[in-house]
Amino acid sequence: MDVINWAAAKLLFDILQALLMCVMAVYIYWLNKHRATGTAISKLNERVDDVDKHLSRLEQTLDNRPGYSEIDQLRSEMATMNRGVAELSASMNASNALLNRLHEYLLTEKGNR
Repeated sequence: MDVINWAAAKLLFDILQALLMCVMAVYIYWLNKHRATGTAISKLNERVDDVDKHLSRLEQTLDNRPGYSEIDQLRSEMATMNRGVAELSASMNASNALLNRLHEYLLTEKGNR
């Protein structure tokens, strides 16, 4: 019957245990590294989504703004309205002058009686 060398068995067990601990340490380091990277990627994805929402709103705003042709059309319509207002102002001034003359005439006629 062979005698078991317990010192050698203990040494082999200690070496296997040390190797297992090293493998577990490397695995935990790798796992934490990728977990941190995954968290950073998730945060970056959230930021990209926010920027995309803002960009979509800006694009919608820019799509709805008037172009040069619409602005030119508005300018021509405003010029037409300004001419109409100027004509009304001239007509109002003429009517006001006529009313003042009639007022003066009536005051002088009433004073002559």
